Amino acid sequence: MKHIKALFAFFLLYTIILNNATEIFAEDVNLSQEAETAVSQADPLDMSEEEYSPDDIIPAYLDENGEPVIVAKSAVVIDADSGIIVWGKDENAVHYPASVTKVLTSLIACEETEPTDLVTFSHEAVYGIGEGSSSIAVREGETLNMDQCLHAILMASANDVCVGVSEMIDGTQEAFVERMNQRAKELGALNSHFDNSHGYHSENHYTTAYDMAVILKEAVKNEKFMASFSCLTYEIPETNIVDEVRYINHKAKILWEDSPYYYQYIKGAKTGFTDQAGNTLISYAEKDGIKLICCVLADRGVNTYTDTILLFDYCFGRYSEQTLVEPGELQLSLPVCQNYNGNVIDLGTVTASVAEGYSALMPSVVNKESVTISYDVPDSIVGGVNEGEVLGTAIVSYGGNQLASLNITADETIEAIPEEVLIKEEKTKKLIKLCMWSAVGLAIFLAIIIAINRIVNSKMYRHKHKYKKQRKKYRKARRANGRNKP
Repeated sequence: MKHIKALFAFFLLYTIILNNATEIFAEDVNLSQEAETAVSQADPLDMSEEEYSPDDIIPAYLDENGEPVIVAKSAVVIDADSGIIVWGKDENAVHYPASVTKVLTSLIACEETEPTDLVTFSHEAVYGIGEGSSSIAVREGETLNMDQCLHAILMASANDVCVGVSEMIDGTQEAFVERMNQRAKELGALNSHFDNSHGYHSENHYTTAYDMAVILKEAVKNEKFMASFSCLTYEIPETNIVDEVRYINHKAKILWEDSPYYYQYIKGAKTGFTDQAGNTLISYAEKDGIKLICCVLADRGVNTYTDTILLFDYCFGRYSEQTLVEPGELQLSLPVCQNYNGNVIDLGTVTASVAEGYSALMPSVVNKESVTISYDVPDSIVGGVNEGEVLGTAIVSYGGNQLASLNITADETIEAIPEEVLIKEEKTKKLIKLCMWSAVGLAIFLAIIIAINRIVNSKMYRHKHKYKKQRKKYRKARRANGRNKP
């Protein structure tokens, strides 16, 4: 019996330990999996680790539901005016950008310099750009102007020119990279970090499709940038060192009419490639008043073009004319007042609304129910208001992107009281006040007189009453004395 009890106790203890161990190891496995997932989400995808055969690539197409199927691991199309995401595929996933980095470098160069500014290339710019870097073979000590540099960067993807430009602007490429990261954050590219000015592979140089799209959204507003971004052919004449003309052709096939990958609505593009990044492409297109930006990352070969063309065509077809605010909508009531001699005079309330409304070509993701309205109006209107007067604005937004700023106007007139009327009213009030105080003073005076009179009368009454009593007593005494005489 003792042996059975001991065996049972051992079995129970073993079961408890085994269960705890299983839970502990299972927990370790779960934690390990979570850690691995977190790393995979944070680390850029290395395309060089994937087996690649052009014959295995499936061209982009629309599935049975009419949705795009593309080769790129990550892509986005945004509206170039509003920043609205029209379509996306893992647009916030982190990837290596390769040479689409040069969009940010060129934007900063356009913002910080003039086309005639000169760039003289250092030893580092010529020889420190990494093996296999694309370049236009600038020479140490050679000088180009900024316009020539921008064309070399955006058309020929010249890494050497990127370094020279960054050194010209900030002294060193490292200082310029700090500016790049700061500018990216200002533009809303919050999931990116740049480690150089050109996109040569670095583990600490990464971005997302969405981040690059919002950077290009700012860049296409700049005429100097667009002049290079959309240019097909360019010539750099002889320089202080090189005695021959450099002929530059844009690398992006999507821009060339004789290319099978040409897109008729394209306005500019920038390609990129490294083994780790794969092929990347960022581009800008316009059609029927619609402006779109497309960025594809971690793509393969010419699929950057077929993916981009399919996405542009699909997204251009996702727009329709929509009325987001009707005229007369968004009514508000605002107090109206007037200041005079340090006093606030209430004039009532005025109704206000949007007079013109807002209609525009919008992607299908946007509708009247999905937009948000915020107001920028004063707490009160001072000094009267006229019908039609602009009192403030209504901001129409979608997904944090401002679509329109509409004037809020008064629906009626509330006039301020003329100053002469206020002066007259003030005099009248003073006169009334004076009369009131005079009346109060007179009433007090009369009350005092009456009180005094009463007091005096009371004393006289008591005196007369006393005198009458004395006389009565005296007469009574005389009568008594008269009867007593012999």
